[in-house]
Amino acid sequence: MTGFGFSHQPLVNMFGSGITSFFRKIEVYGSENVPEEGPIIFACTHTNMAIDPAVLSYTVPHGYSLHYWVKDSLFRNPVMRAVMQNAGNIPMAAGECIGLFPEGTSHTNPRLIPLKDGLAWSALEYLIYLKGGDGQEPHKGKPVTIVPVGIAYCDKSKYRSRLVITYCPPITTDRYEKEFLSGGDAAKKAAVKRLTRDIELELYKTTVNGPDWETNYAADMARELLWKYDRDLALADYVDVQQTLVDLLSTNDPRIEKLKQMLYTYHQLLVASRLSNGALTDLPLQRNLDPNKVVPLPGRLRTLAILIKDTFISLIQFPLFVVPFLFNIPLYIIGMLGANMAENELETQAQMKVFLGIFISFLLYPIYFFIFLWMFRTVPLGGLFAAGVVWLLSKYHAALIDRNYAGLKKLVAAWRVLIGVWLGSRVEMNLNSFVDRAASYAPNPPQVAGLPAGKEAEKYVRPEKLPSRVLVRHVLRQRVQAARALTDTLLELEAADANVDASFWLAERYGGDVLPLSKAEMELPAYERPWPRGRRGAREVVAFLRGRGARLGGTNAGPG
Repeated sequence: MTGFGFSHQPLVNMFGSGITSFFRKIEVYGSENVPEEGPIIFACTHTNMAIDPAVLSYTVPHGYSLHYWVKDSLFRNPVMRAVMQNAGNIPMAAGECIGLFPEGTSHTNPRLIPLKDGLAWSALEYLIYLKGGDGQEPHKGKPVTIVPVGIAYCDKSKYRSRLVITYCPPITTDRYEKEFLSGGDAAKKAAVKRLTRDIELELYKTTVNGPDWETNYAADMARELLWKYDRDLALADYVDVQQTLVDLLSTNDPRIEKLKQMLYTYHQLLVASRLSNGALTDLPLQRNLDPNKVVPLPGRLRTLAILIKDTFISLIQFPLFVVPFLFNIPLYIIGMLGANMAENELETQAQMKVFLGIFISFLLYPIYFFIFLWMFRTVPLGGLFAAGVVWLLSKYHAALIDRNYAGLKKLVAAWRVLIGVWLGSRVEMNLNSFVDRAASYAPNPPQVAGLPAGKEAEKYVRPEKLPSRVLVRHVLRQRVQAARALTDTLLELEAADANVDASFWLAERYGGDVLPLSKAEMELPAYERPWPRGRRGAREVVAFLRGRGARLGGTNAGPG
């Protein structure tokens, strides 16, 4: 291993600790696809700034150390340049591995942005270096292998969320070698474009991509209504389930269009009221949601009982958590400040939380160590005891954080629901007025990367604040209406076995149909052809969702 300084492994370990503290669960699939020998280029999706290379370096199989190609702007500061070069961010030696992000920049978009061709050019130009040509002597070595890597975040900026990283089947340069080495510029370009296209397809298969934010957010709400708790949906199924819902809600059908709008409005209400669907799980939905009945709201006594219950549970749990909580409260404060500093860039928020948390930890934990060292100054091996106490507090905090964090969110939600229900309709905002200005209260992330030529980047819109109490009753009604519409629509589609849109790879995987391209599309070069459209039968789609734990027939029912 060459080109790595002393800082490389400590940095990998440090950032690995940071991301495992921030994310509740990280699952890795496809490790068997990674060759045991290099050279390898890991072509990774890039939606979460420096978190992406941290996740890639932490999970890469076979103990590989990765070089990274990074923006030249990061080398302008002499201190940062020294750190980056020491950590291995320099050109690779023969047989080693590179981590590369072919989208070219981190972004927050509803889908991947177009890949740059630089990766493919580098991999294929390396063939000329090995075989000789263009006036070069042959060199010893193996052609580079490309392993596409998809990182799918359930919620990339949310503390204690989950992610899945998939290492795709390797792509060798054999299929492109003859065309690229034929000598013509046009042939070289065609080979590069084909390779880029093949990498792009693998990345799409392992991530979730929608046509717009409305569809993606509606699919999020559908998933949260069909699976009561996020842990009920296995991470191994997350990408296929979420993409299935995105595809279904992209289908051109009046019933589905209406459902999508209801789910998206529910999302906007939750964001504007600072609530989450997960925090409302103590308000059960009826098993039989009759569309002819008025949507009932929970009574005042019911909301009071929930608040008392959540308060009682918190009073039992929190005393066990209070010591590690107090020791880590500076980290919580810094994390919130970091997120606020990057509120206009969703892909930067997790980075700020993790990196500031690591920085403060390096200041905080030595202070705690010396405090305990002073307390144990008269005890033999006091330094060992002090280090052990700090380590135990860290582990104790990690063991208890999820339950207490979820309990706190439920307690806050119960209080907001109580106020909204008890104050009644006199404080309620008109729903039509909210919908008309929903983009001001719950704006979608601006699209600033991967835009077509000539299209200006969107401006960040700071959300206007509304008190939760003016929206709570609408949130509760919309929750029931969305759950009702979701169940009814899925069951109607199932009964009719209607066809719904599908990504063609999901159609192939689950027995659907892949529609042929038109004659005009087939006449295009292979790398310019659109991907074929897929169709799946609704009966199969509903069975697929049920088989992964979706609750249909009323969202309080068990799996069908």
